[in-house]
Amino acid sequence: MLASERLIRAEPELAHKPFALVLREANRLYVSALSGAADNLGLVPGMSLSDLQAAFPDILYLEADPLGDAKCLQFLLRWASRFTPRLVRGSACDLFLDIAGASHLFGDEPALLKTIQDRLTKLGFTARVGLADTKAAAWGFAHYGPDRSNIGKENLRKAAGELPVEALQMGFGPTILCRQLGLKTIHALLALPRATLASRIGLDGIKRIDQFLGRAVEVTKFARHQQRLVEEMQFPDPIGHSVGVEMALETLLTRLCARLLSTHKGIRKVHLTLERVDHAALSFSIQTIRPTCYIPALKRLFARHLEQMDVGFGIERMVLHARHTAPLSGQQMGLGNRQVDEQKDALNGLIDTLSNMFGYERVQYFSPADSHIPERAFSREYALYSSHRQSWTVPLRKRPLRLFRKPVAVWLDKNSGMDVPESIIWQNQKCRLTPLTGPERIEPDWWRDDPQWHSGTRDYWWVQTDTGALLWLYRVADPARIQWFVHGLGS
Repeated sequence: MLASERLIRAEPELAHKPFALVLREANRLYVSALSGAADNLGLVPGMSLSDLQAAFPDILYLEADPLGDAKCLQFLLRWASRFTPRLVRGSACDLFLDIAGASHLFGDEPALLKTIQDRLTKLGFTARVGLADTKAAAWGFAHYGPDRSNIGKENLRKAAGELPVEALQMGFGPTILCRQLGLKTIHALLALPRATLASRIGLDGIKRIDQFLGRAVEVTKFARHQQRLVEEMQFPDPIGHSVGVEMALETLLTRLCARLLSTHKGIRKVHLTLERVDHAALSFSIQTIRPTCYIPALKRLFARHLEQMDVGFGIERMVLHARHTAPLSGQQMGLGNRQVDEQKDALNGLIDTLSNMFGYERVQYFSPADSHIPERAFSREYALYSSHRQSWTVPLRKRPLRLFRKPVAVWLDKNSGMDVPESIIWQNQKCRLTPLTGPERIEPDWWRDDPQWHSGTRDYWWVQTDTGALLWLYRVADPARIQWFVHGLGS
């Protein structure tokens, strides 16, 4: 097993000195690379930053970025898969690689360790690597041994003797107790009788020692790399017409869907690449609102792209790659709801067609939101990725069918004071108004600074013009003058 650690370099001159690196997150801190000197200062994980600064005003601390660290470690996990397919992330900034049967591909074990360390250095990381027969020992030597350790099973007990007790990962409490008792190294612990040792560090501490020395098995769940869902066809004679391309596409879809159905999954996004004889490549992607393996529907979504493609002197290779898959959702057949199910399927098919034709960002779905402000009473989502978490309900007050993004100011034929005006200038025409309902008073959110609501309270009316149009009109009582705006249209 091999473990590598990503160290955060605080300052260049501190890189080779014992120090405690404090990372701040939500006014809490944890200590990385804790040394004996930091122990003497009384630094412990979980201390509040204010208490630490009160004791040590000049302490160095950096802002924590857990999300950035997780992304970086995920990148390193994919990068390390070139050395072995069996690898896993540790609890902190550690990577564990099972190199059994793989080291000879890089020469031998020392050559593999040097290769890993050199390549990580080129990527900008300071890496410490340790090779041992157990996961616990690999971690201990990577953290507290030399920069590059290669420990065999026969030398494990002897080499581990000088390592500090922190290398056993027994936990903060047992480790501090061992140091207080003068048991600062693994050799000092192993010199005690097992019964006496168990009474001091507990059974969990004994288990960590056994796992370190290989007496107990430490279960490791290695990362599973998802199998690439790719199907391809190479043509001995180039295809020079779209009909042949459609037939080959149907064959690729059949193969791909058969693989997905065996795992009860369906396609959400699939990418097609066509390689021409002149080495030019044509690429198309389609997406679906629901995972599916229905080949006619997938072919129909590709049809528009295939009609517009230029095959040139012919297509010699086709590659179909399922970029995004999801589990197929089982549906129970209802009693008398067949028409409703057909309507849902038809709507989903329409969304798929329009989203792939015009772009998924142009086809949007409106969902209700919990707000009394008209502009905030709904939210926009891409229809292809809408969640449909909440269904629309009948509002207590009538709302316009079309709500303007920005209210439109109207000119009054004459000043009407606080009452609904008898006529307004709307769309360059004089319109007489008939009040229908109102006023409805809407107050702005006091906790939100919304520029459109700086004028304060609004009083809304539904009015009808002499041409039959329904306007949602509101009044703003400005200190200088009264203003009227049209916020939406009814039906």
